[in-house]
Amino acid sequence: MNPHDAMLDDIAVYALGALPRGQARAVREHMATCPECTAEYRRLKPAVDAVAYSAEACRDAAGGAVVPSPRLKARIMDQVRGSAARPRPYNVGEMRAVRPIVWPAYAVAAACLAVALVTSAFNISLNEELHQSQAQLAQLGTHTKLLNRQVAAQRTELADLTSTESQHFAVEDGEVVRHGNRLYIAMQSMGMPPRGKVYQAWIMRKGGKQMTPSVTFMPDHSGVAVVHVPARASQIVEVAVSVEPEGGSKQPTSKPAFVVKLT
Repeated sequence: MNPHDAMLDDIAVYALGALPRGQARAVREHMATCPECTAEYRRLKPAVDAVAYSAEACRDAAGGAVVPSPRLKARIMDQVRGSAARPRPYNVGEMRAVRPIVWPAYAVAAACLAVALVTSAFNISLNEELHQSQAQLAQLGTHTKLLNRQVAAQRTELADLTSTESQHFAVEDGEVVRHGNRLYIAMQSMGMPPRGKVYQAWIMRKGGKQMTPSVTFMPDHSGVAVVHVPARASQIVEVAVSVEPEGGSKQPTSKPAFVVKLT
């Protein structure tokens, strides 16, 4: 290896930031007069920086995002420099003469640095992808269960509304349907209530003296509403619907849109 080839090796270690101060100064002085070594340094430095800063991650205090740890490179470089505490000559020829004794430590350190950084970056990326995938799977599982329950309820509603065994009580713009112990309000062309208002169902139980509040609901844009009334239909003798403030009322505050007796 000629002296210039040895200097090219120094350029690679200098790009890692692992040269002692005196040798680093000698490399900078050489690059000032050597276009080839300067070009080599410019080629290596971006790659070294990219690997160094993509390795160890921490949480950004402001945004909470995963960011490179600024301590990683400094910590590794301190270990590398510690293995080369003995002063070295700055003359290129003398550097070549002692290279077989000193440079293996730098070569091993550089290789370990590259492997550690790339492995750390790869592990961080895999862990983040794994956590994201697990969260997405959990959300999909919850959403699927909800959809299954909704589909099952809609199938039951459709079967009850169309069954020949169901009882139908006509009201303006719709009907109240009773099937066994299930009770529904089915409206076809219901107008939208005023802003800040909703429709609320009221029920009278057997032996009761006044209406008690039940579910609130809104029709869709075409005036259709199918509402399951959560009560044992066999115990209900009267159903009414009125317009109430959002959130519902404990007692009716407006004249009922309809009242129907289930006889």
